[in-house]
Amino acid sequence: MDWQISRSQKELLDSLFEKVEGKVKKVLDLGSGRTSIFYLTDKYKDLIIKGVVYPGDNRKTDPIKECVKNTNYEIVESDIKDLDFNESFDLVLGHLFLGEAEKFADNQFAEILDKVFEIKTKYLVLINIFKDDVINYNLFLKKIAQTGEIKKLSYIKSEGGDDCIGFLIKKF
Repeated sequence: MDWQISRSQKELLDSLFEKVEGKVKKVLDLGSGRTSIFYLTDKYKDLIIKGVVYPGDNRKTDPIKECVKNTNYEIVESDIKDLDFNESFDLVLGHLFLGEAEKFADNQFAEILDKVFEIKTKYLVLINIFKDDVINYNLFLKKIAQTGEIKKLSYIKSEGGDDCIGFLIKKF
């Protein structure tokens, strides 16, 4: 049987994406994994989804290759600190990205957060494990208030016990 996105993650993503207004033509997936690439390539079948994975992170790239049947994506291997932010996007998804990015290249949460919010985009969709100790929600909420507004907030109880909180942020 083919791998499928979990019901709770799909419901969370759907609830956030339903509030995105206007035509989406260009999408970036930060910290791509099988769940986010699966969801985005299915939702935007006519687009090429640009996914970013830390260089050599096979625990991300291998499941994408094995589980995602759609081919409308390209994976770029890069640390977020090295991404070229001259490019703009209609939508950026960071599915479980903020809590994980500190694991690589001595990245610090505040630096990662700054880089994410520097990306030129209309919308940020950021989903985190609610009780992730790495995420400083005070800093996170201050960054949102400085750069945009929360259009939708969703919370799910995960089948695995890792409850998730999702934010749809419209940038100023």
